[in-house]
Amino acid sequence: MKITDGAKELLENFLNEKGAGGIRLTSVAGCCGPQFTISLDEPIESDTVSTINGIKVAIDSQMTGTDDITLDKEESPEGVGLVLLGASNCC
Repeated sequence: MKITDGAKELLENFLNEKGAGGIRLTSVAGCCGPQFTISLDEPIESDTVSTINGIKVAIDSQMTGTDDITLDKEESPEGVGLVLLGASNCC
């Protein structure tokens, strides 16, 4: 997984606001492959915990395919948010 500098800035502000130490990446089976979720949950014992571009990230140890995804900043008419690039979105 990669985190762009734009996403890092948004995440740092959000994590500071919420008093959280990092994010947790998990997935559930979907119609076109795994559907990724990002939460502020604390890591569980089986997670792989790394620091990616200065952000603490816990990744469910059962997940695969995370090397191909990038968390990026996205700007739209509705506002600014985060988007996972490289994740399947055919549904």
